[in-house]
Amino acid sequence: MSELIESIFREYDIRGIFPDELNEDSIAKIAQSIAHKCNKESVDEVVIARDGRLSGPSLLESLQKSLNANGINTINLGLATSPLLYYAAKKQPSKSGIMITGSHNPKNYNGIKLVIDDKPVSGTEIFGLSKTDISSGNSKGENRFLDIKDDYITEVKNSFNFKKFKVVIDCGNGAAGIIAPDLLRAVGCEVIEIFCDVDGNFPNHHPDPGKEKNLVDLVRKVKEVSADIGIAFDGDGDRLGAVTSSGRLIYPDQMMMLFSKKILSNEVGKTIVYDVKCSEFLPQIIKENNGIPFMSPTGHFHIKNNIKKHSAPLGGEMSGHIFFNDIWYGFDDGHYSAVRLLEIMDDLNLSLDDLLDSLPVSYSTPELNIDVPEESKFKIIEEFIENASIDGEKDFTDGLRVSFGNGWALLRASNTTPRLVLRFEADNQESLEMIQKTFVEELKKFLPNEDINLE
Repeated sequence: MSELIESIFREYDIRGIFPDELNEDSIAKIAQSIAHKCNKESVDEVVIARDGRLSGPSLLESLQKSLNANGINTINLGLATSPLLYYAAKKQPSKSGIMITGSHNPKNYNGIKLVIDDKPVSGTEIFGLSKTDISSGNSKGENRFLDIKDDYITEVKNSFNFKKFKVVIDCGNGAAGIIAPDLLRAVGCEVIEIFCDVDGNFPNHHPDPGKEKNLVDLVRKVKEVSADIGIAFDGDGDRLGAVTSSGRLIYPDQMMMLFSKKILSNEVGKTIVYDVKCSEFLPQIIKENNGIPFMSPTGHFHIKNNIKKHSAPLGGEMSGHIFFNDIWYGFDDGHYSAVRLLEIMDDLNLSLDDLLDSLPVSYSTPELNIDVPEESKFKIIEEFIENASIDGEKDFTDGLRVSFGNGWALLRASNTTPRLVLRFEADNQESLEMIQKTFVEELKKFLPNEDINLE
């Protein structure tokens, strides 16, 4: 069996190019390490599933066979979203699951998200275990198939029922197509589908609702059919994007402001967890509603751990991962989050445009990216932190976030792609442009050979 490539083992998951970096052989070896982890945690059964990528079926089969060969029983969901995998894991005694997904990465990527005994497991831990001598033992595990979708829909439907919303859903040909339309219909919505057939070639646009260019078709269809809201998902259904009836994008940190108000009305004094990319208005709103804001590093691994640490009823990221831990189960779930957004519209009898208008006016950029070599991205961040001439209040929670009197700037390394991530926010448009220009000009000194083209 070939050697594993260390760079695919990220801080909070495993992600690599198929078949060069991640393939059936490497998945089988990774499964050995996961089985070893399970044995140490007294876990003898895990839920497994895959998203709609073309490499998913063969990788899932290899994962299953290797886990079984190493004594672990598998509950196989087949094609599913990450939220369905997490939900199924929560319902099993072992509280453990393995999702084969490339999430929002390009279509030639795939990877693994992993939870053992109700705790997220980092890719780096699994790589460390791969260096140990692991014997397969004598016992063999068994595989059984499970369809959890109806149970999931029934549980959500028992808590929510809307009768008046016309919703356009864009699944980007990702795995959300198997669950999101049925879920929204079950809670009473009229649903218009676009790109909900699962196709790992992603023939219409990439399934990443964090990029405005991927929402063009959704905005067009919302206006065409006079829908109340447009909803978009990423490749494995754990991220939510949304647009108003007039076609305006509501950023996930703005959704978090609405969710925080709603939850803190019932959970006074509780902590709300958010990542370093979110607007400065979010912690302000959390405080105004008698909550405690906690800024976390980006990534589901960190958000989930901080939700547990602080007993938080809600967590969220600028990327669209929203974690409800009040009456739901604390994992990131795009299709459930869509229902919770509709709940607020229904309770307040307000349109999403009205709700967006009720929030502070933010002069900000979306997440911006600079492509850099995978092996150098963290080194660039380190050198910038140590040597950049940037005045302001500095925070090192995740990369560098600098607060100025009139706004802030963020620079961090993506854990899932070979990119640097930037975001800027300011009191007004002029200040925003000045902060961004000054920050990027300084960054160029550390990337002399790179043509910086922010996207």
